[in-house]
Amino acid sequence: MDKGMGATLDALQRLQAIESQLRSTREQIQTKHRNVEAHRRKINTLRRQAADAHLAMQRAQAEADKLELERKTQEAHIAKLREALNHSKTNKEYAAILTQLNTDKADALKSEDQVLAAMTKVDELKKAEADLKVQLEKEQACLAELEKAAHETEQRLANQLSALENQREEATEGIPAEALRMFERACEHHEGEALAMIEQPHPKRAEFICSGCYMSVPLESINSLQSRDAVLTCQNCSRIMYLESQALAV
Repeated sequence: MDKGMGATLDALQRLQAIESQLRSTREQIQTKHRNVEAHRRKINTLRRQAADAHLAMQRAQAEADKLELERKTQEAHIAKLREALNHSKTNKEYAAILTQLNTDKADALKSEDQVLAAMTKVDELKKAEADLKVQLEKEQACLAELEKAAHETEQRLANQLSALENQREEATEGIPAEALRMFERACEHHEGEALAMIEQPHPKRAEFICSGCYMSVPLESINSLQSRDAVLTCQNCSRIMYLESQALAV
């Protein structure tokens, strides 16, 4: 039996074609804007990282300055011990001062190592901060390009989008209210793909499936679609079903 596509299903197929174009056009615009938003989030993350790096560098610098001050205080104390050593009056006094001098000199060497390590850390953190700033500048330039591309895409597709919206509005005229509600619900649930073709996997078997979810379609649904202007939905996925162009073996 040949397909007997009803007027309502014909109208719904035309509406589906327009809906697909409309969503595709909107998606092109939305994709550009999503790219912009994603890049803005990336830049905000880089800004936080740069701020954290700057704070860490400041703390490391403060610690290095503190250690350097302690080292200079030790040097001044060692200088006084040397002077006292030169003016010592007894062997006992000389030996005591020399012992303290050697102890302080050993401590001073440790302080020098600590200062060196602290300054090395400061340099590393400064470099990390500088690298983040360079990366931030590059990403900001990239964001400007993405914003420009998004604006240009929106401008380029504005007329097309408006025309498709008008076409969609016109295409809904004459479609029964219930059928239109069924279409809108299916669009919402299936990202705009409201219709699904019925397929017959084996030409010699009276077995049919919904191309949207690949679940079985009852024979009575096929008969209804072939004999009258019926708007039927798949019992599994709720898409509106229609017959393929060639005859189905029932």
